[in-house]
Amino acid sequence: MFFQSLNAYFTSAQDVIYALIHPSEPQAKPPPPPPRPAPSTWNPLESLWSMIYSPQATSTPPTSTQPKPPQDGAPTEVKPVIETITSNPPSLFALIIGINEYKTPEIANLSGAVGDAKAIKSYLETSLGVPATQIQTLYDSEATRDAIVQALRTLKTDPRIEKGDPILIFYSGHGGTGKTPAGWEAGSSEIQILLSHDAGCEDKGRRICGIPDRTMGVLLEQIAKEKGNNITVIFDCCHSGSLTRSERARLVRGVKIKFEIPSDLDKDILGGHRGAAVQEKYLQSRLSSHVLLAACGEKEYAREGITDDRGEFTLALLNTLASVGADKVTYTDLIQRLPNLVDQNPQCVGHNQGRVLFNSKAPDQRRQLYVVRVDNGICILEAGAAHGITKGATFDVYKDRDCVTGGTPLATLTALEPPGPFSTLLSGDMPAIDTQAVALQTGAGAEEDLLIYLELDPKLEPVFLALAEEIKGNKIGQQQIGIVKEDRISTAHLGIASENDKIVFNILNPLVTKYGFKRIPFQLNPVVDDIRRVLRAAGHFNWHLRRTGESQFLQKHVKFEFTKLKDSDDGDEDDEDEDGNGCAPDGPNLIEEGVIDIVVNDDDIYGMKISNTSSKPLYVSVFYFDNSDLSITSYFQPPASGSKVDPPLLPYQSLTIGYGAGGTQPLSYSLGKERPIDVGFIKVFTSTEQVDLSAVPQASPFPRNNRGVGPPKVKPPRKQWNTTLITVVQRKQSPS
Repeated sequence: MFFQSLNAYFTSAQDVIYALIHPSEPQAKPPPPPPRPAPSTWNPLESLWSMIYSPQATSTPPTSTQPKPPQDGAPTEVKPVIETITSNPPSLFALIIGINEYKTPEIANLSGAVGDAKAIKSYLETSLGVPATQIQTLYDSEATRDAIVQALRTLKTDPRIEKGDPILIFYSGHGGTGKTPAGWEAGSSEIQILLSHDAGCEDKGRRICGIPDRTMGVLLEQIAKEKGNNITVIFDCCHSGSLTRSERARLVRGVKIKFEIPSDLDKDILGGHRGAAVQEKYLQSRLSSHVLLAACGEKEYAREGITDDRGEFTLALLNTLASVGADKVTYTDLIQRLPNLVDQNPQCVGHNQGRVLFNSKAPDQRRQLYVVRVDNGICILEAGAAHGITKGATFDVYKDRDCVTGGTPLATLTALEPPGPFSTLLSGDMPAIDTQAVALQTGAGAEEDLLIYLELDPKLEPVFLALAEEIKGNKIGQQQIGIVKEDRISTAHLGIASENDKIVFNILNPLVTKYGFKRIPFQLNPVVDDIRRVLRAAGHFNWHLRRTGESQFLQKHVKFEFTKLKDSDDGDEDDEDEDGNGCAPDGPNLIEEGVIDIVVNDDDIYGMKISNTSSKPLYVSVFYFDNSDLSITSYFQPPASGSKVDPPLLPYQSLTIGYGAGGTQPLSYSLGKERPIDVGFIKVFTSTEQVDLSAVPQASPFPRNNRGVGPPKVKPPRKQWNTTLITVVQRKQSPS
């Protein structure tokens, strides 16, 4: 058998992968593999070697940033991590259109539309990791009417796009309105039109009309029919108004079409749709094929800024995405998070506006944007351990937020020393900046690594292949994943094994396993992308679960209670703790020595009280970490704002979750039918300064089910932060 011969050379999965990553090292490179085994066996070495170093691959193997294995029996002085493993490129495909220059003098040129389009492209590539081959661009003279229509049709037929893959269509340029052609049941006397570069020109005796809303709607329906309705459409243009400069000297992206639009326009596209009623306008509420983000309301103007050549909507959109991440907000949330724009109110419409952006299939790589200031030649990052910054983290420094999505970084700096609670000293070639700039995190510190134990099992071929693809990508800025040997399994955070031709994930956290809960109750088919998604989620989950604050003051002055709640109908009418949702505490504090042990009843609801016994106002964020599916649910977070946020936990007062003035719904828990126990953690982050932890929550990487956490039915030092971890044990019956 091949595995018998393999074990003569390697004793663990770590040895196999290390040998593949460092083929030039004589001590690491294995002897030539034996002859190819029969189809019933599997050769991980040969499979990975051919995948990573095939003739089609780059001639230079990836260079590891991890330490080499010890030689001559020398002890290992670093943790058992062997190679950086990065995110798989998302399956997002995009068509990006930007038009500054129009062919006819009847349509005045713009200044910032192409810049907007290029900034969107840069965001997709740098923040979401979308390969350039999956992004089609049409700028200025490239964006003719025929080219735009053909590009839209290509999205429908592209064999690389599978049904359900996210598709983004972005347009920045002039929008227009024109008289509704005879026979078009548009529901209005005017239709809306995207103006192509050659709109208004004549071709073969006919006027080129741009792309009417009716045509766009049919094209989007056709794409959705073939590729699914995970389509995002973003228009930074307006639909009416004259092309003039306003009193604020801001260019308006809209024109009034003066020429007649023929009634037989686009008959080859519309086909059987010609006689039917069509969507009245882009901005209407019955969109099922896509979600639309529009720069302004129907009667408003989309404008370019006074001091920069950029669309105000696109600039605000990208800055907000850089702040919160694409996989952490819904379309509606994103629009609501945008800063106020003068004289224009961005719109979000569509049946699926409640979805997370791109239906969570293009996860943001969790890169964070922070303020950097220079003080006496020292570069200080205004974020520290409380934000999750670690020693070894790297940052690209930009002049300002506007440069992040399209500019070149001024410098790359590194946190060479352990960070303080709320600030970090950065080292490197000092950038040529003024007193303040912004930094984008591009690399994680070593503390954030996810360590996994992977058995040397031929049935785990998909896992090895997933690792090989990640290593071959050789990207930067991602959390590292290390493989530990069997003698170091106690240091691992997650175990991966094979059982009945399925991939299973073993829980290795002793705070969980001591209750007899040792395996995530999901099994995956051996699909590489699914495995990769779990690894990324596990890394995020374990890091935020592990990191801790050490403020003795906050430990002393912040108290926690977790109680059952009763409905007002069952209690006293004069109960002073009762609130607007009709619930009040019922019974004792269920936290005993940091553990909540409950017998699950679907009818039971719970609440939590956090009390501040100090004279300092405090900031609080509360999350539930579900070991069953690696999800992180937000129980409470302060409001998000670009300015100062009022602390939610005032001196000598309390904050309630699930009842009282906290404004959240009661907490509930449930168990699957075949599961006698579950273990999760409530983690509370407290600090004396505002800390934005909106990047912490994440959805489960596993298929959804109906179990788990119910939705929310001495003078102190100047700056401190702390964490409190409360174990939640859920049982079907009381322990003996």
